[in-house]
Amino acid sequence: MTVDAVRHRIGLLSDLFLAAAFADGHFVEREREYIRQLLKDLLVADALPAGLEQRIAEFDPAAFDLARVAADFHADPPMSRRRLLELIAYVTLADGHMVDAEDAFIRKLGSALALSEEDFRDLTLDPEGQEHRRSFIELARVPLPLPDNLRW
Repeated sequence: MTVDAVRHRIGLLSDLFLAAAFADGHFVEREREYIRQLLKDLLVADALPAGLEQRIAEFDPAAFDLARVAADFHADPPMSRRRLLELIAYVTLADGHMVDAEDAFIRKLGSALALSEEDFRDLTLDPEGQEHRRSFIELARVPLPLPDNLRW
C-alpha cells in the first residue's frame, strides 16, 4: 500500500471514528482522546501527524457521508470489515456507555459494509450478543477508559 493510500485510509478511519462518537449527539474529551490513541496505535506512532490532528479538529458530523466512506472498505475481506466495526464499537464505548443512536450507527455501518447482522450482533445492544461483550471489551488493544458500571 502506498503512503497516499495509507493516508487516505487513516483519514477515512478517523472520520468513521468521529462520526461514531458524534452519533449520540455528544462528543466528549474522553472520546476525542480515545480516538487519538486508537489512531496512534494504528499508525504505530507516538504522535498524530498535524494534518490528522487538523482533520479531527475540523470534523463536521453533518457533512459525513457514511455510504461514501463505507464504499471504500467494500473490497476488504469480511474479517477486516468486522474488525472495523469492532473499532467503531470501542469508540462508542469510550464515554462509558453505548446508547441507541450509537447502536443504530453500528448497524447502519455494518449494513453498508455488506455484513450480516449475525456477524456483528455482539457489538450492538442486541440482548442475544450480551454474553460475548465482556470478552470483546477485554480484547481492546487500546484500553477503554470505562467505569466499573459499564452500560451496554
